[in-house]
Amino acid sequence: MTFRTRIFAGFLTLSTLGAALPAMAQEQAYDRAGRWTISVVYDGNRFGYCAADIDNGKVQFRIGTDGKSWQIGVPYYGNVSGPMDVYYGFGGAAEMGTFHAEGDGWASMMINGDQVNAFRTLPEFSVNLDRGEQTFKLAGAAQALDKAMECARNRGQKASPPPAPQQNVTNGKNCPPFGTIRSQNSNAPVKVMFVNESNIPLNIMWIDFNGEWKKYHTLMPHSNVVQPTYGTHPWIAVDSRGACHGGVMYGNPASRTEGDNMFQIWD
Repeated sequence: MTFRTRIFAGFLTLSTLGAALPAMAQEQAYDRAGRWTISVVYDGNRFGYCAADIDNGKVQFRIGTDGKSWQIGVPYYGNVSGPMDVYYGFGGAAEMGTFHAEGDGWASMMINGDQVNAFRTLPEFSVNLDRGEQTFKLAGAAQALDKAMECARNRGQKASPPPAPQQNVTNGKNCPPFGTIRSQNSNAPVKVMFVNESNIPLNIMWIDFNGEWKKYHTLMPHSNVVQPTYGTHPWIAVDSRGACHGGVMYGNPASRTEGDNMFQIWD
């Protein structure tokens, strides 16, 4: 996502986006606002922009600003390069807008002040790209956008460290260290089955894009559940004492062998 704009009749409109940030671009945590994560993106040592990110359990959604203009983006793995007409909207993908895919793994669109205000006040946003229509809840967006603008005005500086996750403050037995494993964006869906062969209930938890654990299911002993996911999304099974069972589990979208995506948890 880059920020090259021009002014027409007193409001921002979309111009042709420049080349994607080079591979050296790096992101650094800035703050949090509810479920939103605020990050600063650097191009080498140079400030690029600040972003407010959220996900819907499948796809990441980003609202970014360089302090002058605003842009939205979602991961994109389609074949189109350059501008493309995309349905989007608040409460349903009913409007047509021009998104740009520049080969950096994102499709993005500039937004004007009225649209920024809509993100602040409306309950959800939908966009229809290569992975079908995706809807994102916007609770907390107003605070997240304020923090992103603060970040941009400070050019990513003077930021307090993000607070540590409140859940699972200490690592349980056999669990991965917090923050070391995260979901990555992927266009490879897969269905996995978790089978609890132990004698205790287990919570099946997804490790999200920020490294935090989110419970999806509680499996009683000798029960199972099927979960749609993606090949780069990690899962763990955690008991009531916080100990992990069965290791970190990833689905394999390329597998055609029966049982390869069945995770039997014995210990």
